[in-house]
Amino acid sequence: MNREALRHLRIQQGLTQEELSYQSGVSVRTIRNVECGLIERPRRKSVDLLLAVLDPEQKHLRRATMDEMRLGTGAWRGTRPPHTSLVGREDDVRELGELVLGNQLVMVTGPGGVGKSRVALAAAESIGPRFADGVAVVEMGWLPREQDLDAEAAMRYALEAVHGLLTGECGPDGLGLLLVLDNTEHLVSTVPVLVNRLLNDHPTLHVLITSRRAGPLYGARIWELGLLSGEAAVELLTERVRMSCPTLDLSDDLRQLAELARQLDCLPGLLEFAAHRLRTAPLSTLLSHHYGLKLLGSTDSSALPHQRSAQESLRWSLELLDEEHLEMLIRLAQRSESFSFDAGGSVEDEFTTPEAMELLADLADASLLQVSRGRSYEYRMLRHVKALLLDANTNMHGSARM
Repeated sequence: MNREALRHLRIQQGLTQEELSYQSGVSVRTIRNVECGLIERPRRKSVDLLLAVLDPEQKHLRRATMDEMRLGTGAWRGTRPPHTSLVGREDDVRELGELVLGNQLVMVTGPGGVGKSRVALAAAESIGPRFADGVAVVEMGWLPREQDLDAEAAMRYALEAVHGLLTGECGPDGLGLLLVLDNTEHLVSTVPVLVNRLLNDHPTLHVLITSRRAGPLYGARIWELGLLSGEAAVELLTERVRMSCPTLDLSDDLRQLAELARQLDCLPGLLEFAAHRLRTAPLSTLLSHHYGLKLLGSTDSSALPHQRSAQESLRWSLELLDEEHLEMLIRLAQRSESFSFDAGGSVEDEFTTPEAMELLADLADASLLQVSRGRSYEYRMLRHVKALLLDANTNMHGSARM
């Protein structure tokens, strides 16, 4: 079995050697020895068990196929877009695809649950045939947060994640590989260094990044993914309900569904959670300000831990803040739904005007505040963020725990 193929597939699935051992039943020692080249031809049973976890759609592959596998070739490597329909995002997919073709570096930003990964993967799939070396998707969300590591260790993890994916091939349009770095908001300092190095070494490379935070990437086109329209949100909600519980008829509850979509900020991720929960909880419960948001989640173990519930999603964003930003956010949650601020305005007495402006800018860059840009900028906190913050435990202050 090709040791680089095993290592590559494991990293693409976001698994440690220990996690792969647990899921496959193959010992950690065997996995380690294969990746180190100490075992060149593992037993057929071990190969089949590993492929059942790492490449379930192709688990009929034979040992020879793995031995002949060459990384850096093929139309697609990594996570594929889900097979479910993409509601209300057709224009977004087309626009993003055009941006990626015309720019070497594009970053998709937006709040958690807005569908950045979903739209980015759909756009990559639509334009993938234009790239000589296809598309490679790297799930960066499984990497440790850079705030828990030194800079050298963080870069080592990032380089390992993309190792073996890039080649020097170039198509007739001058396009080599489209590299998608998904879920990178916890690597805000690491990713710019990584991308700069990759682009310097591979001139035909195009990079598409998704992140809740608009990072300091020189030369990047920042593309902010907006919320769904109310109509599209209700359509998505009803379609997913039909999938998860075909016997549930909500045709007479369209007004309540629209209100639920409004409370959930028309975020596809939260709407998916709600559709799943409607199997076991009535619509009135989800509309409850006291219980609804706390019930929204998924048992999908393949999802990133911070993408499995509304509360975990917000907690992930809060844990990336320092105390000053968190304090400002909590104070803003006490305010009206939207507010404006300019050089002559005031947010909180404890902060000077320059401090307040910088904190607001950072919170907006982190997608925790929405910005309406005009002659006077208007800031708004998403309803579900405000509700969860106001309902948070008092010990959240300074610890980012709810």
